[in-house]
Amino acid sequence: MPDVRSGADRFLQLADQYAASGNTGMEAQCRYQRAQVLGCGYSDIDSLEQSEDTSALVDLHKERAAEFERAAEGFVTIGRMWDAGWSWYQAALEYNWLGPEYREKCYSTCGRAAECLGAAGDWWGKGLAEFVGGQALRTDTNDGEPDTRFMQALCRAENAFKRADRPVEAAAAKMTTAVMQAQSGQSGAEEWMTTAVEALHAYEQARPSLQIPKDREINDRTIVANGVRVLTSKLTRQVVTVSDDPVWSKLVWLLSESPKARSFQDQQLQDDTWSRLAADDKALSDLMMRKKDLTRERTNLRRMIKAAVVTAHPDDDIEAMNEGLRQNESGLADIGQQVAERFRCLDHDAPERIELLSTTPVSPEELQTCLEAGEAYIGYRWNAGAPLRSIVTRTTATAGLATGVSAAFAKEAAEATRDGENLPGNDPSEAGRLIGTIPANIDTLIISPDSLLLGLPWHQLPSPTPTDAELTLGERYTLSIVPAAGVLRHLRTQHPGAARAKRDNAYLGVACDGGGEHPLLFVNQEVEATRRNHFADGPGAECLTTADCGRFLEHGCSAGLLHFACHAEPHGLLLSCDGTWTRPTDLLNTPGRTFEADILLLTGCSAGDFSGQENNEFLGVVRQLIVVTGARAAVVSVARVPDAAGVLFADLFVSALKGTSLDRPWRTPDRPLAVAQAVAWAQQAMRRLRVEDAKTVIANCDDLQPADPTWWSPWFVVGDPKATTSGG
Repeated sequence: MPDVRSGADRFLQLADQYAASGNTGMEAQCRYQRAQVLGCGYSDIDSLEQSEDTSALVDLHKERAAEFERAAEGFVTIGRMWDAGWSWYQAALEYNWLGPEYREKCYSTCGRAAECLGAAGDWWGKGLAEFVGGQALRTDTNDGEPDTRFMQALCRAENAFKRADRPVEAAAAKMTTAVMQAQSGQSGAEEWMTTAVEALHAYEQARPSLQIPKDREINDRTIVANGVRVLTSKLTRQVVTVSDDPVWSKLVWLLSESPKARSFQDQQLQDDTWSRLAADDKALSDLMMRKKDLTRERTNLRRMIKAAVVTAHPDDDIEAMNEGLRQNESGLADIGQQVAERFRCLDHDAPERIELLSTTPVSPEELQTCLEAGEAYIGYRWNAGAPLRSIVTRTTATAGLATGVSAAFAKEAAEATRDGENLPGNDPSEAGRLIGTIPANIDTLIISPDSLLLGLPWHQLPSPTPTDAELTLGERYTLSIVPAAGVLRHLRTQHPGAARAKRDNAYLGVACDGGGEHPLLFVNQEVEATRRNHFADGPGAECLTTADCGRFLEHGCSAGLLHFACHAEPHGLLLSCDGTWTRPTDLLNTPGRTFEADILLLTGCSAGDFSGQENNEFLGVVRQLIVVTGARAAVVSVARVPDAAGVLFADLFVSALKGTSLDRPWRTPDRPLAVAQAVAWAQQAMRRLRVEDAKTVIANCDDLQPADPTWWSPWFVVGDPKATTSGG
């Protein structure tokens, strides 16, 4: 690092000169600048980190730590406690990098940093120093007896963050305390479980202040996702001793619900939503512009100070620039607090847009208020061999572990459903252990899966009820899937049945064959047949075939049933002839154009499967479409679907949804069914349909296989199973 070294050597010469003249302040300034310069050769540092010989890199961190310490001591001498505190903190970070043998040095240096920053009134800085000091004493990476001081340091960090009005950091400190309590074994199960419950509650209360989407994603991962992963594993090992503790149920629920419905995927969608929010809110736009200006000013001040020190400017000039930098840092901190407060207001004033990004967890009691008689919510948090499971009805709430559920079972079942196959011949008892005991008065299951359970063909699992052992879960119960309990509550509280407006159209079908070398051959027939067969005599029914599909985005819609027959990909739906994909944010309300629906029907391949990752935000684009359109439910497929199958499924589903009696070779429901019941009826009808009967619905198809699983099994409901259409 020749350039870096030459710069560092120059600051060392200046430091020695100022020391000889007794100018402690300028000596400290040069020491601090030298330490900073030693860390600026990023490409060279990267090469050191990648080399097998780490001694040079270790020496570099030691040298930086020593210079930061010398700078801190000088700043203390002249009473500049804020500068001293941050210098001590930088030194502590260097010692923290050096590993366990420097844990004591890191801890003591953090203590000095916290003392100085507290004296300067910088409570956020004090919190950071205490937090790093506590982390340095982690017992999970060091041999020997647990060190009790880490708890005290984390407690001081939490208090400092609270005093600084930084509730997210305070929640992070508390969650870290819970994780370290659980790992160290220094406290009983009830103590660390109580701490974890308090931490998760505190984080959810503070989360609205975080910038969308970057800060939310970072903190969701570091505070919730990582903490939950550790605590879930710890909880499953202590089930025998803690399952009777009243805190147990609260923690199982929070560990299951807190990580859910966070949009870790769909980053482009989050960025679009954030950009629209910022553009539409003048106060936020002004704050972000001011923040950008102050950040640029800070960078310039730092460069000016460094140049002034090198060129031996008068001390008064350098001190004036330092004072300007301190005021700049204070201004940035103040802007940060104003931005946080503005986000709290946005969370309150624009909930429909915030819902595009995530859904706030609810308590079991809040969920119970929106459940109907006969319904049970089953929420999971994956943990190989023993997923956490919560079962909530209108009157009961239980939490526990679904022991004996292997990753192999979950993977094989998910792969089968994505391939459109029947559930493999696993031990039925494993599926029964996953579901658990369902109360006798339940007829509807609302399931919130996680990780490996996301792609499970729930309707194909064997029923856990002994009296119905010959039935599948889908034959015994009405089923729907929700990303989280908060999603169900949002759907039902935002859309009370009596208050729903009458739609302009009872039905709108939009088809796009995609063009190219492999067009969808039956999508135009699908929407035309659906309109003709089921809505011809009703008010306000329309279909847009491939030639006219562009009109959908131009005019918007207000439909009881909004039906898309098109290609689907992770970034959206293909609803144009020119290859332009439509994302949910493209449908956000704008003056003169809205997109509203009661129920969405998406018959395209894999419309409900937007990520191959295990811990994806479940069915992200589908959930976003539900939120944007105000729909209560969507019917989608998690697998590839034969092109012609969409025509038959749409016909059967809509006939059940409307309760229409057509001149068909099979019996249709004699009354309208809710969306989940309609899907179940359509699936069962399709699998029992004769090929010659299917020909009465599908024209010009030579390969009809309605009984094949690839035709009838892929579809399921996301959202409210009791959703119905308001009509035209």
